[in-house]
Amino acid sequence: MKKALVATGILAALCAGIYLYGAHMAQRLPDNDPAGFLASGIDRKGMKVLVCVGDSITHGRVSHNYVDMLAEKTGGKDFIFINAGINSELAYNVLARIDDVIRCKPDFVTILIGTNDANSSLSPENAARAVSGMNLPRTPDREWFAENLSGICRRLKSDTAAKIALLSIPPIGEDPLLPSFRASREYSAVIREIARREGCAYLPLNETMVSYLMANPRQRLHSYSELNFLMYTGIFRHYILGESYDRISERNGFSLLTDFLHLNGRGAGMVTDRILEFIKSK
Repeated sequence: MKKALVATGILAALCAGIYLYGAHMAQRLPDNDPAGFLASGIDRKGMKVLVCVGDSITHGRVSHNYVDMLAEKTGGKDFIFINAGINSELAYNVLARIDDVIRCKPDFVTILIGTNDANSSLSPENAARAVSGMNLPRTPDREWFAENLSGICRRLKSDTAAKIALLSIPPIGEDPLLPSFRASREYSAVIREIARREGCAYLPLNETMVSYLMANPRQRLHSYSELNFLMYTGIFRHYILGESYDRISERNGFSLLTDFLHLNGRGAGMVTDRILEFIKSK
């Protein structure tokens, strides 16, 4: 009996340790976040500073890291890339911390936000989870998203000399019949309108991804109800078992995503391509 209790205790401690390690790795801020950049004292002479603003898709711990892809594709020349992505954030949270971006004195800013705003609109449970988890002052909706995104653009325009681009958000799931898929398109339309109204560049990421999915249909293996299960098992497989996000994506039957929210390498590459087109055009 005593041996069984000891074994159970050891197993429980092991499981807790695995959970805490995975959670820590998934939440750990990028080394090239705004605070890290400002503390580093990097000589930016002759270099352009590009800040990528967003949520977990930009953060790159539970999604393929497109900010690192940007640095790789440019060979680390001419540009300093700063990762201002934080897991789970909505446009409201980004606006609340926009001073961190402004202090970097960026030459370019790209904004990829809205996935969590759109996802929170899909059910009262999702909305309540966003309110409690992200300390929101109200229930999020499309109008409030537009208000906060406009506020982000206006602060950046008034307090920096940066060229600003808004990206539409990736599809939430890859099935065009899903309400989540339609919500991502509707929120992307809001982003396009805000970009037009605020005089910012618009980068059609959602449109690019939807076109790819329409041209390359595949069988759906999972339903939207499995979103959290796929996300947490993906974190386990990546950080504990060492699987790549591309392998996790293939296992889950996605073309551009790893679960219903985050990107594999192909999806992250589409983000990278849109941003490179933007900075080259400027």
